[in-house]
Amino acid sequence: MSKYITSIPLGDIDRVQIYINSGKLPLRQIVAQEAPDLAITGNFWLYETYRPTCPIKANGKVLATDTYHYPALIWDTGPDISMGIIPPGGACAATNYIANSAGLYRGKPETMYCNPDVRGRRGRTGWGFCGGALAFIAFPDGDGMEPEELRDYVQSLGWSDFIMGDGGRKVHYYNRATGDMVQGRDPSQNLILVYKRKRAPSEPSDSGSDGERMNDGADETCPGGRGEGCEVGEDDKEEKPMSEAYQVTPSVGVNIRSGPGTGYSKVGAYAQGTVVTVTATRDGWGQTEKGWVSLDYLEAVEAAQRVTDNGLRIQARYIDAGRKNRPGGVNPCGYITIHETGNAARGADAAAHGSYLNSAAGEAALVSWHYTVDDHAIVQHLPDGETAYHAGDGPKGTGNARSIGVEICVNADGDFAKARENAASLVRLLMEEHGIPIGHVVQHNHWNGKDCPYTIRHTSGTWEAFLALCEGGPCAKTNRQTVQARFGLAEETMDYLEAYRYGADLLQKLAAAN
Repeated sequence: MSKYITSIPLGDIDRVQIYINSGKLPLRQIVAQEAPDLAITGNFWLYETYRPTCPIKANGKVLATDTYHYPALIWDTGPDISMGIIPPGGACAATNYIANSAGLYRGKPETMYCNPDVRGRRGRTGWGFCGGALAFIAFPDGDGMEPEELRDYVQSLGWSDFIMGDGGRKVHYYNRATGDMVQGRDPSQNLILVYKRKRAPSEPSDSGSDGERMNDGADETCPGGRGEGCEVGEDDKEEKPMSEAYQVTPSVGVNIRSGPGTGYSKVGAYAQGTVVTVTATRDGWGQTEKGWVSLDYLEAVEAAQRVTDNGLRIQARYIDAGRKNRPGGVNPCGYITIHETGNAARGADAAAHGSYLNSAAGEAALVSWHYTVDDHAIVQHLPDGETAYHAGDGPKGTGNARSIGVEICVNADGDFAKARENAASLVRLLMEEHGIPIGHVVQHNHWNGKDCPYTIRHTSGTWEAFLALCEGGPCAKTNRQTVQARFGLAEETMDYLEAYRYGADLLQKLAAAN
């Protein structure tokens, strides 16, 4: 089975373009005219209309939308490319996006939705992320895998995100670095073209040495992957978790850049052993007081880890400093405001909402809050002591300026009861840290009348039960005792009810029943 796999570190990307092949040109002619470093088939299109069928926006023009949420590649120029969610109707402030049948999102397998006519072991293309790189795969027609096989295969190589492109007779692939070209029998209506940044021969790496990057034309390899022969370079390591303090480790120190990548100008350097405070991260780079540095050459300084009383570690993934939806200011933390995300899409968990807030779309929407909680994680987007735009009462309103915003996920593939329990554990921690009384734990509705948190407000007794959890610990034990005594149930039956996915909700309703 012949296949082509490559990856390009984000720091090596100059720009990414969606090429609309209105002239139905063959790949060889497109490459000759546009001179990209890499070209690959884009998303599905119909033979009858020669129009794309999945969400796509090229150079500011929306060419196709849908009524569903789609994981997609989203970017303005290229080095800023990331995975995000395109909502129904395609509203997104970014200049470009392209979606298709998603197989992996934020490391989690997705159900791959595609029509029967594109299934089977046929030629395939795909795009996504592996470590700190944009990754691509192509199988010529006559070879290939079922969509789910391809998803599992790239995940085994270390890919965290994967979208399957068009395939069959429309597999097109070109890699200038290796000279490989696969030209399908039919033209592709749209293609992704990648242009690499031109690096000066004498330009040092951001470790301060002259080390070379991984050859992005290497077969069966990608940053962070386990392909045979994979070499680890400066963009190949997993992104470090956010930490307030880092220490510079290389003996030669580390360069400081004006932006998150080697394409930005050098503005200075930190010596070995320097302890720096990182206020934001992007694409494997950390923002410090003097500029951006590669996190690959920093080591986290041990500090007290914030963990809730039910064992959840709070993951700090701050919105980048300077974005319009990070207003800064001083928040005295007098209240805690409870929200629900209102986003029932599969995969719309805490990490996904964090990515949205730190994107061009989130910045354009001018929304932000401090924490998002789902059934397995708590992600922090802003320091508690900063103001945010979550309460709808204006920049200087008490909700925005004096409260900590907590969003609870309602994604269809999550456990909402568990997410509420995790949110309550976070509220207990915040109340203790900031001395906030239970009377100052309020709904979003309290500030501007919005019907939020919607599910909690529309389920009898749920808000009161949530406050009970926030105030003193797990009221689920009290509900268990109440139900067991009322209905005379055995311990085994009670254990079964509690283990049920919606057990907490069921016990609460049974305990409250007259």
